[in-house]
Amino acid sequence: MKRLLLALSLLLLTSACSPASIFGLTPTPTLYVYPTPETPVVPALTADALRNAEYILTGFDGAVRSYKFVDGKYAFGGDPSVTGYADVSLLDTYAFGDLNGDGVDDAAVLIAENYGGTGVFVSLNAVLNEGGLPRHAASTMIDDRPKINGLKIQNGLVYLDAVLHGPNDPACCPEWTATRAYKLSGLSLTLVRATTRLPSGQERAINIESPSAGAEVTGQITLAGAVTIAPFENTLTLHVYNAQGNELTVAPIMVNAPDFGAAGTFTATLDVSAFPAGRIRIVIADLSAADGSILALDSVEVVVK
Repeated sequence: MKRLLLALSLLLLTSACSPASIFGLTPTPTLYVYPTPETPVVPALTADALRNAEYILTGFDGAVRSYKFVDGKYAFGGDPSVTGYADVSLLDTYAFGDLNGDGVDDAAVLIAENYGGTGVFVSLNAVLNEGGLPRHAASTMIDDRPKINGLKIQNGLVYLDAVLHGPNDPACCPEWTATRAYKLSGLSLTLVRATTRLPSGQERAINIESPSAGAEVTGQITLAGAVTIAPFENTLTLHVYNAQGNELTVAPIMVNAPDFGAAGTFTATLDVSAFPAGRIRIVIADLSAADGSILALDSVEVVVK
């Protein structure tokens, strides 16, 4: 009887320790969920922050100077006739939007500079949002005493609508209605499109239709487009720049138009085989015969393979 009980005990012990029993007692593993990194919230730039930021501007003498604004102003000296006098201030026109593609709204501001005399020179300035703090990134001169109609940032570009000085306008009184579009490129605000309006209200514009933006190009390519008003002597100017802003070539482009000042089209061939591989910017402009100022401009960026 004792032997029978011992045999039954050994059988039960063996069954309890079998692989099937052990696996049946092993807990089911739980899938580990890794935490998702949170995108840091960057404080928005405010008008107050812009009015108390530091701006770096290049004077007419070529010297680069830093101006720490207080409540939108910087002043040095009380007598405009004394060398070194400066009255620099922000205009009450701001625009907010992403300029460098980081998903954070930056800003565009207008700065008026007077260093004595009647001239008040207004520049457009790009300000980047770095952790909620403004950093002045680039500046470009607009005009002496322009009339500002509007300023906005859209699709990464800064759009300016203003009345500027035409070739025959007196210094006091600009009468040239114009639009400008600028792209922040490193430390520069690059003009990528411009239009002007005749006194009749008709817009003078250039529209590049080929090549398309971002196209990969090799060998000889066709430039094609249209103008709303034919240029002087039916001639536009072509400029090509590399990614660093260095000019690669300049050439005339002829416009086909039925009459002076009528709408027209243009077609030209550009050999890109001599250009280094990489991104280039093609610019077609209508320049004033009187002083070389820009009447209309369009541009497109392509990639040379």
